[in-house]
Amino acid sequence: MSVLSTLMRIRARPSPVRLRQSPPSLRRRVLRPILNQWIVHLTLLTLAALFFFPFVWMFGLSLKTDEEVTSTAVFPALPQFIASSPYVLKADKVDRPQMAPREQWNRVYPQLLSDSFSAVGTLPLPAAMFDADIQPLRQAAAIEAARLGVQWIDQNSWTTGDTEGIRGQFQNGLARSDLPSVLNGRLARLEFGDLQVRSLTGHVKPIAQDGHLWKVLSGDAELVPIDSTGVQALRYRFANSSAAPVVLQSVFDAAIPADQLLRLVIAYKGDGSWNRMDFQLQVGDQRYVSEQTSYIAQHRGASILLQPPTFLDQTLGARNWVSLAPAGRVTGPASPTQATLTLTLWPSSTLRAMWGKFQRNYSRAFRSMPFWTYVRNSLVVVILQLAGALFSSGFVGYAFARLNWPGRSLAMGILLATMMLPSQVTMIPSFLIWRAIGWYNTLNPLWIGAWLGNAFFIFLMVQHMRTIPRELDDAARIDGLDEFQIWWYVMMPQVKPTLAAIAIMTFMGAWNEFMQPLILLRDQTKFTLGLGLFAMRLDANVDWPLIMSGNLLMILPVIVIFFLFQRYFIEGVTLTGMKG
Repeated sequence: MSVLSTLMRIRARPSPVRLRQSPPSLRRRVLRPILNQWIVHLTLLTLAALFFFPFVWMFGLSLKTDEEVTSTAVFPALPQFIASSPYVLKADKVDRPQMAPREQWNRVYPQLLSDSFSAVGTLPLPAAMFDADIQPLRQAAAIEAARLGVQWIDQNSWTTGDTEGIRGQFQNGLARSDLPSVLNGRLARLEFGDLQVRSLTGHVKPIAQDGHLWKVLSGDAELVPIDSTGVQALRYRFANSSAAPVVLQSVFDAAIPADQLLRLVIAYKGDGSWNRMDFQLQVGDQRYVSEQTSYIAQHRGASILLQPPTFLDQTLGARNWVSLAPAGRVTGPASPTQATLTLTLWPSSTLRAMWGKFQRNYSRAFRSMPFWTYVRNSLVVVILQLAGALFSSGFVGYAFARLNWPGRSLAMGILLATMMLPSQVTMIPSFLIWRAIGWYNTLNPLWIGAWLGNAFFIFLMVQHMRTIPRELDDAARIDGLDEFQIWWYVMMPQVKPTLAAIAIMTFMGAWNEFMQPLILLRDQTKFTLGLGLFAMRLDANVDWPLIMSGNLLMILPVIVIFFLFQRYFIEGVTLTGMKG
C-alpha cells in the first residue's frame, strides 16, 4: 500500500518547467568542428611523418658523399657552381665544451681564436692559391685549429675559471697538432700525381715525369708543381658555367701496345667542385673515349681507372672503372706504345652539380653489382610465387569452405597448427630435402613452396568464402556447372579483394626474402636483389651512401605497390562479405 501511495504522489507532482535553450554560440557551431578536424588531420600528418622519416633519412644518406656521412644533418649540402680553384673551404663551427659555462666560453673563445690565428699566421702558404684567398684561408685554418686545440683542454679546467690555465692547455694542444696539414686541408685544390699503366699480363709500369707530366692545351688555367714528388696543382678559372673547358694533355710511353692494355690509373686529389672530367686516350693508332663522365665530388685523394674493353667486362665484380669505348683508328705515331691522354675539365652549373650529386651514388650502385641480373632473378621468384600463392590459396580455400568431405575439420586444424612452427625450425630439414632432390643452388626452392599452399593465406580465403551465400553455388549447379567451373567462374571473382591482399603480402615477402636465398644459393648469377645487396655491403665495407642507395632502389617498388593497392589490401583483410 505504501508503495502505491508513493507512486501516486510522484505522478501528481507538477512537471518542471522547461526553459528554452539558447542557440549554440558561433564558437560551438563553427570553430569546434574545425578544431576537431584540425586535431584529426594533425594527428594523421604526425603519424605519416613518423612513418616516412626512416625513408627520408635513408634518401638523404644516399645523396651524401663519404665526407658528409658523419654530419648530423639529414640532407647533404647542395653543391654550387665553382668558378675558380683552388678555393677556401668553410671551417666548421667550434662547439662549446659541455663543462664550459656559456659566459666564460664567450669571454675565452676570442682569446683562443686569436692564439690560433697567431699560430697559423706563421705557416707558409700552400702553392697555386690565389692572392685573394690568403686572408680567408688563414681565418678558416685558425677556426679549424681552434676546434682541434679545444679538445686538448681538460674539462675540469672550465669549472675553475682559470683563463690563463685554459689558454696554456690550448696552446700546448696547438703545438701538438699538425697545423700545416690543417692549413692545407682548408684549401680545396685539384692535384694530379703520377700515372700507372697495367697490362693484361700483370705488368705494372709507373709513369712519372718530375712535375711535367701534364700540360695545358687550352682554357684559363695553369699547372703549378707543389712538391718534389712530381705532383701538379691545377689553377683554373671559369667566367661562367657555359665557359670553354680546360683541356690537359699528357704524352708518355705506355711500354705496351693497345691490345695489351688492361687499364690506366690516374692519381689525383679532388677539389670538391663537382666539375666534370672526360677523357680521351690514344695508344699507337687506337683511340678511345670515356663512356662515363667523372664528377670531382670530394676533397680527398683518389684514383680514376680508365679501362678499355677487356675480359673483366664479362665478370660480375664491381665495375669501379671508367669504361673506354673504341673510337676508331687514327694516324698514329711511329711507336705503337706511344700514348696520349687528354683530360677535358668542364664547368658544372649549380643545377648540373646538384644533378651530379643526386645520381652519383645511384650510378655507383648500378656499377658496383650486376643489378639487373639480381632484379631479373627476383622478378622470376616473385612472379612464380604470386601465381602459386593465388592458385593454391584459392583452390584449397574453396575445398575447405564450400565442399563437404571426410576429415575436413581435422585437416583444417592440422593446417592451422603448421602456423605455430617458426621458420627456423624447418630451415635445416627443408635445406636437406632440397639438396637431396638436386635443387640446391637453384631458384626452384624459392618459389615451389608457394604452389604447395600457405596456411595463413588459405585461412584468409576460407574465412572470406564462408561469407558468400551458398545460393550462388546452387544456382550455378542448376545451370550445369561442375565444381571446378563454380570455383573459377563464381568464387574467384567474389574474392578479388582477398586475392589482392594475398598478392601484396606475397610480393613483399618474396621481394624482401633474404634468409632462404642466403642458405640455398651460392652462385652469384642466381642471387636475388636482397642477397646481392648484402654481398655488395661486404664488398663496399662501410660505404654507407652506396649501401643506402642500393637499399632505396630495392624498397622503392614495395612502397609504390603498397600505396597503389592499399585499398584492395584493406578490403581483403577486413573480409567484409560478398564483393563484386
